[in-house]
Amino acid sequence: MKKNLLAASVFLFGLGLGGAAAASSGGTPGGSPPSITPEMAACIYACEQAGGDHDVCWACCVRNICPIDAD
Repeated sequence: MKKNLLAASVFLFGLGLGGAAAASSGGTPGGSPPSITPEMAACIYACEQAGGDHDVCWACCVRNICPIDAD
């Protein structure tokens, strides 16, 4: 239960950061990735500590492409 709660909070935190980053950078598909903020780095760290794969955590926290966990 605690792991699911942590994963959900990381997911929601990543959604908020990703939306703000995309809005501020004018994120265009195929464009250069946004600069990494301290919040994004903290999101990636928390995601990896919860057992997430680095590529999945990066996509969710930086690019706002977060998988939905059906558990």
